[in-house]
Amino acid sequence: MKTLYKHIGLYILLLNSTMVISQVNFEAKVSKNKLGLNERLRIDFIMNENGDNFTPPNFENFQIIGGPNQSIKTSYVNGEQSFSKTYSYFLKPLKKGRLVIYQASVTIDGQEYKSLPVELNVTDSVKGANSNSDEVYFDDDNIELIASISKGSPYINEPITIVYKLYYKSPINVSDARESESPKYKDFWSQIIKIPQLKVERGNYKGQTYNVVQWRKVVLYPQKSGLLEISPLSLNLVLDFPTNRRDFFGNIIYDQTSKIITTGTKNINVKELPDNGKPKNFTGAVGQFEFDIILNKNSLKASESFQANVKVTGEGNLKLFDLPKIMVPASMELYEPERKENVRTNLSGMSGTVENTYTIVPKYQGKFPIQEVEFSYFDPYERRYKTLKSQKLNIDVFEGPTLSSNNDNIIAPSNESFKFIKTEKNFTRIDKDQFSNSNTFLILLSFPILSLLSFMIFYSLPRRKELNKNEKIKQVYKKIKLDLINAEKSIGNKDKFYDLIEKSIYNFLQVRFSIETNKLNKESISKQMISEGIANESIEIILKLVESCERARYSDSSNNEMANDLGIANKIFDEILKNNK
Repeated sequence: MKTLYKHIGLYILLLNSTMVISQVNFEAKVSKNKLGLNERLRIDFIMNENGDNFTPPNFENFQIIGGPNQSIKTSYVNGEQSFSKTYSYFLKPLKKGRLVIYQASVTIDGQEYKSLPVELNVTDSVKGANSNSDEVYFDDDNIELIASISKGSPYINEPITIVYKLYYKSPINVSDARESESPKYKDFWSQIIKIPQLKVERGNYKGQTYNVVQWRKVVLYPQKSGLLEISPLSLNLVLDFPTNRRDFFGNIIYDQTSKIITTGTKNINVKELPDNGKPKNFTGAVGQFEFDIILNKNSLKASESFQANVKVTGEGNLKLFDLPKIMVPASMELYEPERKENVRTNLSGMSGTVENTYTIVPKYQGKFPIQEVEFSYFDPYERRYKTLKSQKLNIDVFEGPTLSSNNDNIIAPSNESFKFIKTEKNFTRIDKDQFSNSNTFLILLSFPILSLLSFMIFYSLPRRKELNKNEKIKQVYKKIKLDLINAEKSIGNKDKFYDLIEKSIYNFLQVRFSIETNKLNKESISKQMISEGIANESIEIILKLVESCERARYSDSSNNEMANDLGIANKIFDEILKNNK
């Protein structure tokens, strides 16, 4: 009896082991076991569990026409989940006879699995094989990938458009398409136009009806002249095509194959812009444009700021050229411009506006002109250069210091001023050779050199340090003025406003008094400014500004309070910096 139980237990153990092993399945399936030399074959490597490190066989004696294509299917039947993962290849035999497709391998849950070899019988080419294969559908007339180029010989920086289209005839159906090679646009500025969704439409091509898919659209601006190359776009397509076979219900059975299709290399012959008539101020603008300079105000007080917008609007290479610079009188401070772009790019190229916004601060009162500015561009349609001029502008500055002329302060010398000069000579002749060999001559000769060296050692180096310091203070003064201008624009935004005020104060203190950042407190500020001879009233105002900045972090501030603090900051900085220039 015990022996019987042992045999039953061993049988159950073997049965369970067999069930566990049979849970993982990895096999190779072919579309046909017998085919002609001119036919194609599909082989699928299928696993019922997700695996990694798939390694195909070397496909000896076969040419890979397409693949690998990967597909995953998950389904539920009666509440049970089923899974399959498939790697598919499309093959063409290279010789007749009995050929073998050897094992493929895959790793599932850390264990390696191999498919069984598949034996095939390849016969002579089959007559009329095209009626049962895909070759009848996939010649160059039935499926093409075209790159349509808007212009084959543009100028430098003249836009061209390339639209990539896939054409194929029914009853072919494209079930999957991926880029196997993407075009490269070397020596071009490029912008890809987004296609929200690929759509199949009907269209005419070569006088026949095709299915058409717009795959990609791109706008190019060539950046140099000559014959420029555009590398090909290649697609790996999975195609469904009908066979002569029918299912039980009489429906046509479709087969599947893979095909790589390409546009081939394209060449663009780019023309150089003509030298004839090229203006000296030309910076590379190509298109059709309008140009102007716009001031946000033309009447203001001295030390207030205004903005000048240098603006170009139109169609062309708006992102690829420099805007002209404006010129202002020496009595105004001109800050570096801020560039803004509002440019759209579509199939016709770039269009919109680019502008440089300058901040300008006049120092004195009076009426000052803003010189006319020229902007030149090349019009590719008219094939000539054009130059636009801005309108003449004037700035009226009031309530500030006036420019003074010193021409009336020149004092003419009188005859009495030169009575001390002797008019009679009293010289004695000396021996030239005797004097040149004397110690007196050597001392007199070396004295200028020694004096120059002494001057360089004891005067030049400290003087240079002082000049560098003054130049640094001057640069910081400009930054402070710009921060205060931006603070004026930020009234209403408490955090940004007081950050700019605080930044202005600390920048000044660090450079003017060499106070380290970690020692920027009221006590050190007050002590250092007293030692530098700053008036107590000015010190108190600066400390109150510091308190306002600190208080603003924890409490609200009205627009009036901000405007008042800004006025105090402008006044105190002008006063202190003016006395230390």
